[in-house]
Amino acid sequence: MSNFGALLSNPSVWVQFPHTVLGGYTAAGFFVLGISAYHLARKTDPEFFKKSMQLSAIFGTAAVLLVMLVGHTQAQHMVRTQPMKMAAAEALWESENPASFSLLTITDQNTGKDLFSIRIPYLLSVLAYNRPSGEVRGMRDLQAEYEETYGAGNYIPSIAVSYWSFRVMIGAGLLMALVGAYVLYIMLKKKQFESMRFLKWIPLVLWLPYFANTAGWMLTEMGRQPWVVVGLLKTADAVSPNLKPGMVLTSLIGFTLLYGILMAADAYLLVKYAKAGPEAGGEPLEEKQTRRPTQDEAYLD
Repeated sequence: MSNFGALLSNPSVWVQFPHTVLGGYTAAGFFVLGISAYHLARKTDPEFFKKSMQLSAIFGTAAVLLVMLVGHTQAQHMVRTQPMKMAAAEALWESENPASFSLLTITDQNTGKDLFSIRIPYLLSVLAYNRPSGEVRGMRDLQAEYEETYGAGNYIPSIAVSYWSFRVMIGAGLLMALVGAYVLYIMLKKKQFESMRFLKWIPLVLWLPYFANTAGWMLTEMGRQPWVVVGLLKTADAVSPNLKPGMVLTSLIGFTLLYGILMAADAYLLVKYAKAGPEAGGEPLEEKQTRRPTQDEAYLD
């Protein structure tokens, strides 16, 4: 790196970084929401979990709506800077103006033909340009342009991965927004959370941010192929000549084992303390308020 300022002024950073941070906020909000619903369904410490459900619903819903807003801006940026990724995410073979949004497309990447496709006219142009017109370039035109510019090769990423990861991300986000809006509606109507019709199913919502964030990461990385840096460095050219296959395999196994152990430990602790409830965090607040403080506590106060 020769210019840190250039990194900070990179326009891609200011759509990607907020999207990533807000994705983390969304995961935190809906995790707490799911755990709160779990305990409310079992009527354990209802007053505590009513408050945590209210706070997490407000925080999580605000976060996921901001993720959508920033994600919309990021998609428009992607149309300009990585048009092939958007074309693959929409299974769009031919350039269109106005461009249609794919509701469901099953395509054969080997033959370059759609086996089945239902598309909504104008909608992709609306998403890309905030108006019902505007060209979104297709994979055929981009493939021909890239061959002319960068040389022979296949510049179309995995359409199946790009297309479905895009839809898992959007679908999970919309479902979170609906659940959050439902909980907020119950709050505004001043109804009891215990009477919520779908209370026993709401704990499942805590998985949705993980699906959305993982799918978004897959779209980012797989949709960019065959590039590490689009237009500058191909993945095939980024491999160090000093690396041997055994070294790569050893590193891959080592990292997989390490992160697998960390993931298992994290999952164990999350499940343990989520099921235990607030008492797992130490002395209940009511008991602490009623007893006299110890000498050390009095000193710290």
